[in-house]
Amino acid sequence: MKSLIELFWFKYAQLQQAARAGDDLVMEILGQEIDPVLTSIYEEVATTVSDARLQFEFVLDLIQKEVDDTSSVLRQREALSRLADRYFGTEGYTALQAHPVTVPSIRKARMDEGFLNEAILDCMPDRIAVITPDYRYLYTNPANAERLEERPMDLVGRHVVEFVGLQRFEKRVKPNLDKCFQGENVDYTFAKEMDSRTVVVRCRMTPCRSSTGKIIGAILILQEIADRRRSIAA
Repeated sequence: MKSLIELFWFKYAQLQQAARAGDDLVMEILGQEIDPVLTSIYEEVATTVSDARLQFEFVLDLIQKEVDDTSSVLRQREALSRLADRYFGTEGYTALQAHPVTVPSIRKARMDEGFLNEAILDCMPDRIAVITPDYRYLYTNPANAERLEERPMDLVGRHVVEFVGLQRFEKRVKPNLDKCFQGENVDYTFAKEMDSRTVVVRCRMTPCRSSTGKIIGAILILQEIADRRRSIAA
């Protein structure tokens, strides 16, 4: 897996250089060489937890590199969805039956790295998400995805600003996420209008750490609470 990924990034760097130089012939040749490598990375069935992790990290890195190319981002999001189905699906990937890696073992590794058990989070009524330091969704439970009118895997890799708007992102969301990425636990409430009514939301942010203690994201828990101002007015 590692050698395939290294080969891809080597070819990718060459392709970017050819693009900057405007060399269409070299770009065409490299494009023909890089596509099979990319396909091999996607289709490789990991036999170790570390290889499965490399696949996910590779796709997330590629999304970040290609963020301005909508069609590329959509392809990588689909690749993430397939990987998630392969390793975290309820049935598991059939080919894994012949290998030592199992769905439970991968889930345990993710918990060891600071992630919470998705099987539990998926069932919780509160909105829960994991945001990466570059402000993109790494995970969201169905409750949060439903509120955003998306499927959970369709949110992976997408920037938070797409859903909260630039003004709210810069004034409230980004500063609080930055505090969390610095190691702080953040807890605040805000009110918003929804369906002609005021909804008060409590947002709690907790640093998401790897097994080595490195902060690799922020765990968000959002709870809708009663609007006391309305109760008093009534």
